[in-house]
Amino acid sequence: MKVVAIRANEAEIEIDGRTHFVPFVHLGSKVQFAYDGEIYTVEISERRARATHHDHSLEAPMPGLVLKVLVEPGAEVQKGAQLVILEAMKMEHAITAPRDGIIEAVNCREGEMVQPGVDLVTMR
Repeated sequence: MKVVAIRANEAEIEIDGRTHFVPFVHLGSKVQFAYDGEIYTVEISERRARATHHDHSLEAPMPGLVLKVLVEPGAEVQKGAQLVILEAMKMEHAITAPRDGIIEAVNCREGEMVQPGVDLVTMR
């Protein structure tokens, strides 16, 4: 299995010479995705990781249900702090702070269905 490209809402992977497109969860310098009933975690370069997210916002990596919102505007957060918990692909996925900062806006609410690319939280 080889990760060919990471886009805003899907990873392009190659398995046995065939190309597949799968939704993924961004976990710092790694991406995690499910394929054929298995969960894969792949390290990606920092340059590629930055390209998948805006500088000041955090996007939903795939369609999902917002289970918990763990921050509110004005909160100071440390890199790695959990901000939002999504349920997607029958799994819970934590959206975490990519750096230290202050929460500028929370753009989702618990119980809401979100689509890939939707800004869930904005940081400054």
